[in-house]
Amino acid sequence: MLLRTANCSDLPALHAIERSATELYYEAGFSRAHVDPRSEADMRHLLKYTTVLVAVDADQVIAYASYYARGPFLHLEEIAVRRDHQRRGLGRALAAQVLQAAADDPQCTHLSLVAFTRAPWALGLYASLGFQFLADDAALPHVELLHEIAALEATAPGEPRAVMIRDKPIA
Repeated sequence: MLLRTANCSDLPALHAIERSATELYYEAGFSRAHVDPRSEADMRHLLKYTTVLVAVDADQVIAYASYYARGPFLHLEEIAVRRDHQRRGLGRALAAQVLQAAADDPQCTHLSLVAFTRAPWALGLYASLGFQFLADDAALPHVELLHEIAALEATAPGEPRAVMIRDKPIA
C-alpha cells in the first residue's frame, strides 16, 4: 500500500470512497436525510482547500484523509475508507500521517476534528489516537475557533456531532 497526496485525477475515486464509506452510517441507522456523502463539488473543494492524502493499493485509491490548519489547530476534516477495504488499518495509517504533519508543524499546538456522537467505530478510532471531547471550559490557545465549530454543529439538523481534540504529538 502506498500513501500519497491526492491530485485532481483522483476525484472520481475520492467521490466513490465517500459514497461507499457513508453506507456504514446508513447501516447503523443514521438517516439518509441527515448524513449525505460529500458531493463531487464538495470533493473538489477538499482538494482545493485542504491537504488530501490517499491510500493506494494495486493502483486503486481506496481511502483518504483530509486536513487543514485552523489557527493553532490542525483540523482533521475526514477519514474515509472504501467499504471493501475497511477494518484493515487504513484509517489508522492515514491518521498517523496527519499526526506526523501536526508534529512537523511548528504553528500547531493541538489537533481537532468533528465526529458523529453515535458512531462508535469512529469514536473508538479517535479515542485510540488520543482524541477526547472538547470540554466547555477548555483552556487552549484560540479555543474560540473550536467553540465556533461546536456552535455550528449544535445548530445543524440531524445527527449530533461534537468537537474532539488532542495535544500535538512530539516529533
